[in-house]
Amino acid sequence: MEKILTFGVICPFWASFRQPQSVNVHVTYPIPPPPTLYGMLNAARGKPQDWNADRDNWEISLIVESKGTFLETFSKIFKPSRGEKEGEGIFDRTILMRQKMVKVHYTIYLKSDESMLVEAEQALKSPHWPLYLGESDDVVDIINPRIIECQLTETQQIHSIIPGFVEGCQLVNVPTRFTEASRTQWQMHRQIYSIPPDGESVSLSEPRLAYPIEGRNIIFNGNFREN
Repeated sequence: MEKILTFGVICPFWASFRQPQSVNVHVTYPIPPPPTLYGMLNAARGKPQDWNADRDNWEISLIVESKGTFLETFSKIFKPSRGEKEGEGIFDRTILMRQKMVKVHYTIYLKSDESMLVEAEQALKSPHWPLYLGESDDVVDIINPRIIECQLTETQQIHSIIPGFVEGCQLVNVPTRFTEASRTQWQMHRQIYSIPPDGESVSLSEPRLAYPIEGRNIIFNGNFREN
């Protein structure tokens, strides 16, 4: 038997997971990328900002219970520009459009060593820092963190996000991790996921290894492979 930490995440107001390449139009991913969820976990554990020492020890999956409602907001921001004389503080006004989702709901699944799962469970029940997803004002409610015992089994019905292309799903290409390429540059690694309809499952063409958890089947990147 293996152990998986699961919990609900509800954004009572709005959430936005900005695509890194967007500039004045901040388009959001439909799901929080793994680095975003890892950052939230680190805030609960009281880790410093941008700390990632045990990043590779975690596998993350999720179910979209509700994708919420999409809306777009407009903000007027000030960008510094070079003045006529060195040291002059001159700012240009820029209109920024930001895409947000209202009242989204996810169920998150974390896989790691048992001791780390226990630490994370306690941290999520009593977080060190206030928790949010995406921007610093996108607060979240954490629902019922708990560790579940389960065992891999073969199935064609999958409820979680699925690595790769699956018919009948929404496709999204999200960052999965960032590695330091040089002192000033970071390399972004991506993964294409298929997202089943809210709270539902999809049927794969072949059986795959998945974790049956509370009546639903969950796939992580590490166990999505040919039989």
